[in-house]
Amino acid sequence: PVAQGLMGVPIPSRIWSAIGLALGGVFMFTQDPSQRDCATLTGDGLCALAAIFYATYDLRLFKWGKIVPTNELITTKMMTQSLLSLGLLFVLGLDETRTFLSDASMRDLQLVGAVSLWSGFAVNALAPYLQVSGQQAVGPARAQILYASQP
Repeated sequence: PVAQGLMGVPIPSRIWSAIGLALGGVFMFTQDPSQRDCATLTGDGLCALAAIFYATYDLRLFKWGKIVPTNELITTKMMTQSLLSLGLLFVLGLDETRTFLSDASMRDLQLVGAVSLWSGFAVNALAPYLQVSGQQAVGPARAQILYASQP
């Protein structure tokens, strides 16, 4: 919402209120003395960096979702993610993958297959497809609030 607000998009006051409530909640958690050892500046910084990347993704998805048909956009996204994942696997994890496959039982391979199908279909195909359609209806600022309110 901050990025869209800076770009001139009017953000409703209830969105700003939700942001304020979220920041207040985070502040309250950081004040708990029993959690002092759990909080780290590095972890908080990485969470903030991830939030920036997610917000950038949502803004770009909103823009490209209006230009490119949903099926084409999601198919391109899925293929790009798949190719990048396979490329990283070959570059960084080929030996470990070979070791796992040679030592794995049939049950292990069935489990990996089921998880791969779930991740491929539900997480990386169906959810993004619904996200493109839904986000075009509510916009990226409201979408960010919806994502942030999920447990």
